[in-house]
Amino acid sequence: MGSIVGLYEVGIETALIARGVRIKYIASTATIKNAKQQVKALFAKEMQIFPPSGLRYDDSYFAKVVPLSEKSGRLYVGYLAPLLNRQECLSPLAATLLSAPTELFKDEEAFLDNWWTQIIYHGSLKGLSNSNTLYQGTIESRLNSITLENLIQAIDKVSPNFCNDKKIKTMDDFLRITQSEIKQIVDQYLPVRDLTIKELSSQRSAEENNQIFNALTKEHHEEQSIDVALATNMVATGLDVSRLALMIINGQPLTTAEYIQASSRVGRGETPGIVFINYYKTQARSLSHYENFRSYHEGFYRFVEPSSLTPFTYQARARALHSALVIAIRHSNIGFLDNHHAGDFDKTSDAVKKVIQLLKIRCKNAISNNNTKIQTLAHIDKILDDWQAEVAYCQKNRIKMVYYENDRGSHNLICNFDKDNGLWQTLQSMRNVENSALIKLIPGLKKDEG
Repeated sequence: MGSIVGLYEVGIETALIARGVRIKYIASTATIKNAKQQVKALFAKEMQIFPPSGLRYDDSYFAKVVPLSEKSGRLYVGYLAPLLNRQECLSPLAATLLSAPTELFKDEEAFLDNWWTQIIYHGSLKGLSNSNTLYQGTIESRLNSITLENLIQAIDKVSPNFCNDKKIKTMDDFLRITQSEIKQIVDQYLPVRDLTIKELSSQRSAEENNQIFNALTKEHHEEQSIDVALATNMVATGLDVSRLALMIINGQPLTTAEYIQASSRVGRGETPGIVFINYYKTQARSLSHYENFRSYHEGFYRFVEPSSLTPFTYQARARALHSALVIAIRHSNIGFLDNHHAGDFDKTSDAVKKVIQLLKIRCKNAISNNNTKIQTLAHIDKILDDWQAEVAYCQKNRIKMVYYENDRGSHNLICNFDKDNGLWQTLQSMRNVENSALIKLIPGLKKDEG
C-alpha cells in the first residue's frame, strides 16, 4: 500500500506547491527501520527525529523508561492447543477469559471493567468471520459450562456435596434446584454474560466503525458497552482507549511491526495489559514463535523488519502515476477543476507546463536511482501524450470528454479499475492494488505420464 500512497503524495504535494503552499510532515511511529530512505521515497524530504537519542538508552531527557516496579507493563502469554484444530483452539481460551473478570474481580471495579472487553485481533477477514461463528456457538456454550463449574465450586465451600446429592448435570438442573435454596450465591454469578459482539474491519462503513470505537470507551455497566470486538489490522493504529487491557491475537502476525502496533492497543491506562497469542499448531510461523517465545519478546524491537516502499517501480507507476498527474493538473487552480475541463487539456500551455515541471521535480527528489528517474520522467511524458491524443480524438469527433461520469454519450478520461470505459483504469482503494483473475478447475484432466 505504501508504494501507491507514495505516488498519490506526488500529485497532492505538486498541487499544493502550485498553489503556493509548502508542507511540513509530522509523523509518529515506534516500529520503523530505514526511516530515512522511506521518508525520502514517500515525501521527498530529509528527516529529523525528535526526540534525539540521549546518552543512555533509558533516558533521552525528553522521555524516560519507567521501571516495572513503579508502573506495570504489558504481559504477553503464549497459548498453544496441540490437540485442537485451528478453528477450535480459540474457544476454550476466549470462554475462560470471558468468565475471569466476574470470577476474580467482583470487588475490584477497575480490573473488572478494564479486562471486561476482549479485543480479538485477526490477520485476515476470513479469520474474523471464523471467530464470529465461534462466539455465536461453542464459545458461548463453554462460557455457560465454566460459569456452572464456578457456581458449583462456590456452593461446595458453604455446603459440601450439595451438588452431588442433587445430581446436577446441566445449567437447567442447577437453576431449578438452587435458585431458591442458595439464592445469594447464585445471584453473584448470574445472569451469565449476554455477549455484545461487534466487528471492526474494512467491511464496515467508516460511520459504523466510528460508532464501535466510541462504544469501546463505555464501561461494562453502561448501555452500548461491548464485550467482544473482533478486529483486523485497522485497529493497529488509531485506537487509543485507556480502559482496554485484554487482547487475543489469533495467529502470529506476518511482521513484528504489526505485532507490536496491534498488541500496544491494550494496557495504555493504569491497569496492566494482557495479550494472549493464540498460536496455530499447523502454522510454521506460529510454532517458531511459540518455541522461541521468551527470547523473542525480551527484545522484539530488534526483529522489526524494514517495510518495502517502492512507489516508482513500473508496476506501481502503471497503476497510479496517471492519478498523480490528474490530481496535480486538476487541483492546481489553473482552470481544470470541473468535470468537463478534462477535454480542455493542452500540454503546451504555460500553466500546464509549470505544473508538469513541478511534478517532475517532485518525482526526481524522491528517486535515488538515475535509471528510475529517467524511466519515470519518460512515463510522465507518455501519459501527457496519451491525454493529448484523447483530447484531439474527442474534438475531432465532437465527443464530450470528462474526467468521469456514467453517461454513454461522454468519453471518460479515467474509469474504475475493473472497467474499460475510460482511458486509464484507476484504483478505488490503495489496499487493492493487484489485478484479479478467475480460475476455472476442469475435472478429469491428468498430466500425461512421461
